[in-house]
Amino acid sequence: MDEKIQEIISKNAYMQRMIKRIPEEMVSYYLEKIKDNIVELPGGIIHSKMGQNGEYMNFALPMEGIELREYCIGCSNSIPGQDKTHTVANLAIIHYCTKGRAEIIVGSGRYAYMQPGIMCIEWKQEARKDFNFYDKVYGGMEMIISLDYISREDGDMLKRLGIDMEDFREAYDKDNEYCIGTCSEKLRYAFEDLAEMLREGTVRKENYLVSTINLLNKIQTEEIKVSDRQYYLTKGQRKIVRKIHDMCEEHIGEDITMAELEKKYGISGVSLNKYFEIAYGSTIKRYMQEARMQEAARLLAETNRSVADIALSVGYESQSKFGNVFKRKYGHTPLEYRRLNLSKTEE
Repeated sequence: MDEKIQEIISKNAYMQRMIKRIPEEMVSYYLEKIKDNIVELPGGIIHSKMGQNGEYMNFALPMEGIELREYCIGCSNSIPGQDKTHTVANLAIIHYCTKGRAEIIVGSGRYAYMQPGIMCIEWKQEARKDFNFYDKVYGGMEMIISLDYISREDGDMLKRLGIDMEDFREAYDKDNEYCIGTCSEKLRYAFEDLAEMLREGTVRKENYLVSTINLLNKIQTEEIKVSDRQYYLTKGQRKIVRKIHDMCEEHIGEDITMAELEKKYGISGVSLNKYFEIAYGSTIKRYMQEARMQEAARLLAETNRSVADIALSVGYESQSKFGNVFKRKYGHTPLEYRRLNLSKTEE
């Protein structure tokens, strides 16, 4: 680590806690991105800008043993140290998604899928790389509860306020793995109020503690809808889904029929679409059409190829059909879209 990163860690309680549960090279990776843009705000908040496109991270320690993190990040699955596993204190990690989609590696070889409004609670004894991002930008909030660091005094205070961490675990950890589901409206408001408070960074530390306790109370008392939809895939299901995804991307101009996929994987089209939608938020057909339109838009903006040629390259033999689908998607004909992008480039 360079001297500036070491100085940041030595002065900051949050960073000192983070380095105990995350591999050093991963901490260095993040701090290298934000070391020149860290602002310590009133109330014990750390605000940091990182990279381009409005990326940021906000951190807070409302009480010993509880960390808050709210962020919007450009997504990368190639972070140094992310594949390392090491033992950490008893952790309860509450994830809440505000933007984008991500895959969380959870217990027993399962993969949970996050999208806006979804919450996942994990209980962990080890730190490891557990996120794969499916969109270019991902936004979310996390509450990290280190059970071994909550003092007896603070634990008693939480119990008096109706929060018992053992009861909490019993309610959401029946299988010793995780709980994932759709948040109620009240629970979403509690998450979003705390996230906004972290972004603003203008209140006292005590206010963050009150909002943190309010959120934990809501998590204990509000129903999380876990039965209305499946939010995870097994390792085998995920492997099939990733292969279908790669096939769609690599053969964007070809017709991939459900009959072909059923024959290839020995699974019904209904199940294949169900697995694919859990991971990517879309049926295979809709995903393929979206990918084709995005590629067509890129080619129109970046090349001089004819509309007919581009239509063929993304699987449309009929230029008029391609034009109709493109206009429904982007609100402009292909030629209008090209002219608009050309004028933006010239400005």
